[in-house]
Amino acid sequence: MGNDIKERSRIAVLTRLAAVLVLIWSVIGIAPAASHAGPRVVADWPIIDARCAPITPQGLVGYGCHKLSTYLQEARLDLRYNRPPKTTDKLYTNVRGNYAIAQLQDGKYIIGYSDGAKHAEIRLIEQMQGKAPRIEFDPKTGKVSYQPAKASPIKEGYSEIEPCKKTCNPALENAKVRDKFTYSYRWNAAPGEDEKVLRDRTNNRNTGAKQVAVQTLLNETKASGPILPKSPEELAKGSAVSKAAGKQMGPIRPGGIDFSSVQLRYVTDGGGSGGDTYSFETATTPGQESKDGTDQIYDADEALNTWMAVEPSRFWVNLNPSQPDKVIDQYLGRTEVGRILLEADLELKRAWTRFQDPKTAVGLEYWNRMTGLDGACIRQWIVPTTATIREDGNRLYILDAPLEVKAEAFDFTIPGDPDFKCPANPEPSMAVYRDLLLPELNKAVNDAPGFKDLRRVYISRVAAEWYRGRMTADGRAADAGIDSNDVSTLEREDDWNPVDVFNQYVKEISGTTYELPNGVQVTTGGVDFTQPVKTTKLSDTAFKEQHAGLPTTVDRSLTEVTRSSDEKQAYLGGADEIPDFVGLNKANPAPSGPAGGGGGGLPITGSPILTIAAVGVLLILIGTAALWRTRRLRWVVK
Repeated sequence: MGNDIKERSRIAVLTRLAAVLVLIWSVIGIAPAASHAGPRVVADWPIIDARCAPITPQGLVGYGCHKLSTYLQEARLDLRYNRPPKTTDKLYTNVRGNYAIAQLQDGKYIIGYSDGAKHAEIRLIEQMQGKAPRIEFDPKTGKVSYQPAKASPIKEGYSEIEPCKKTCNPALENAKVRDKFTYSYRWNAAPGEDEKVLRDRTNNRNTGAKQVAVQTLLNETKASGPILPKSPEELAKGSAVSKAAGKQMGPIRPGGIDFSSVQLRYVTDGGGSGGDTYSFETATTPGQESKDGTDQIYDADEALNTWMAVEPSRFWVNLNPSQPDKVIDQYLGRTEVGRILLEADLELKRAWTRFQDPKTAVGLEYWNRMTGLDGACIRQWIVPTTATIREDGNRLYILDAPLEVKAEAFDFTIPGDPDFKCPANPEPSMAVYRDLLLPELNKAVNDAPGFKDLRRVYISRVAAEWYRGRMTADGRAADAGIDSNDVSTLEREDDWNPVDVFNQYVKEISGTTYELPNGVQVTTGGVDFTQPVKTTKLSDTAFKEQHAGLPTTVDRSLTEVTRSSDEKQAYLGGADEIPDFVGLNKANPAPSGPAGGGGGGLPITGSPILTIAAVGVLLILIGTAALWRTRRLRWVVK
């Protein structure tokens, strides 16, 4: 009897331990599976996303499918979201430029970036050689920091763009590390390839594969993971602007529409919830092929963001021969909007010259009436005039947004021409100018193809002013970056320089002559959008009378390209949504069950929830029975 009781007590201890373990597992058994949910899954290296191309003999990898490229994405996010206030350091502000990363023999990771001074690979080599402070990335913390210079050979490198043939490739080869580098996107054209087409496909600031990937990373999530460029079909599933671009890029693009002339005409304010919608208007071209407007759609959206980020007092450009140091504001000059405004000012000067050509009816009359007059130095510039809008709750329809050319007599000098003097009595000539040429210029800025980009970005200014007012009123302005002058994500990717436009203007001032002995007068001026937008709000009655079908047309345009009732315009738009983000090693979703059946699965395991729940209940019952058995044995012993 005693031996039997002793044996049972050992069994009781083991059974009790097993029961406790069973109960613990029955309660928390599903937690390990749930803990692996989300995009930042740590896995053994290498991590290759199923959608990514494998590493090729040329060193090409999918962006985000390689250890170093994933680290570089994390570094980009740190630089973007932890940028020091008001910094001018290109490491932080050049977020749309190219970056590279390398692992050193001492185990550290260093970052290089491209700007107008140096390429990213050159900066990596300088750090490798100890000639420049290190820009280190720590994979454990996801942080980038400056560290003292220290030489160490490069073990492995990665660049977003294929290193350029003229500078980067030779530098990497001379440093004996070229064979250690892989990259995401091609930059150097192969024999027979069009170099511009290749580079546009890769690094176009709006539609390039690399740029779309970076924008996806920075705009759609703050968590790292493989980021890949989107097809037209995928674009149509993302942001409202991407949806509009996708509609006219896709395989069923409607014919007879000039998408290159799109203008933003309708917006809504989701109140910070991400539910904004946009619709663009463009002209129809019956009987002709459609023109692609991808760049223009993104330009309009980029202009909207620029007008909100930059302070209104900086919305000016100035082509004045006497002021070569005051051509464009420093912040505006880094953006595409700044380029459009300054080149529109140059186009205004050229249009003024064209209208004076005596081979045209207006030009001939102009010179006939100028006979005996002294001429004039004229300052002329472009300003907005009153826009017509319809505001309906959180909806804004931009019905008309005209521009106007202003003019006045203005005394100035021309660099390099000390003999130049403006006429002393300009008013008689100014009267002729205002009567004949000014109306032609006003028609041009509002209708001519040469000012199409200016009209597009100005309409975005009207929308931006509306958003600015609403966000300021409800306290969202600071979070939205309004008046922050932070244009780091809006910087151009090209080599455009405002000084080149100024120099071209000075060259053309006296470079055009006609057959008349007194030649041609010169102008100065600019584009001045610094004043608040003036609007007139259309009443309910007037809106219904003049634009009865517009709300229906706009609503339809959010899902398909929609022509207006008179077939003269077409609208295309979209509504914001947060796209699914593809994380590292994210498991394919479990197949869905029949309609109405049990559904879903847990991340990673993919196990059906109902199955796990049933197993959990069973384990609890077994655990309870085991504990009861343990207690019974203990009572027998006593």
